Amino acid sequence: MKQSPRFVLIFDVDGTMIDSNPSHKEAYKQFFKEHDITISDDDFEQYISGRMNPDIMKHFFGDDIKPEQIDQYTKEKETLYQKLFAPKIKPLDGLLPFLQQAKEQGIRMAIATSGPQMNVDFLFEHIPLQPFFDEIVCSKDIEAGKPAPQIFEVAAQRLKQSADQCVVFEDSPPGIEAAHKAGMRIVALTTSLPPDQLKAANLVINNYEEVDVDKLKKIMKD
Repeated sequence: MKQSPRFVLIFDVDGTMIDSNPSHKEAYKQFFKEHDITISDDDFEQYISGRMNPDIMKHFFGDDIKPEQIDQYTKEKETLYQKLFAPKIKPLDGLLPFLQQAKEQGIRMAIATSGPQMNVDFLFEHIPLQPFFDEIVCSKDIEAGKPAPQIFEVAAQRLKQSADQCVVFEDSPPGIEAAHKAGMRIVALTTSLPPDQLKAANLVINNYEEVDVDKLKKIMKD
């Protein structure tokens, strides 16, 4: 009987499994415009991409914003995002075959997203991904967002695996930094940024057609 690889896989969602960041950016622009705030592309990259909504809302509305107001604004923004992205949502090229290969080899997998549960539910409603994942970690499960490592540490704990046996799939510098702080190996997707801005990863790919379990075994030996 073939022995399953010991390592586990942890996936970010936005820009990592789906090319959703353009729709997120547009949703944030529309949302903030309705609240008389203008954001630039630099604002999106520096203060929004890869981060949790509470941190984003505090940055733009002030640290004294109430939790119930954060919840209301989050629902408002994510509803806008889902309306914009629903007509074009699809998995990144090669994702489903790659997940199938990993599952067949007995590799356990988790989602670790800075987004809220409503966006995970939205993802599962449109793409048949849920059966591949053993654990789901989202913003409600953590206190410190990326670049803090907590989200990946929680995912590893739930998968009952040590950090040195975790491979994180990410697309943003805060996410890559968080995975490094957690002591994990990283595969970076070029969905949102060019390769030269993702050099801190162990492997950089354009999509999942460029990776397989054997490639992951090699980076686990690095």
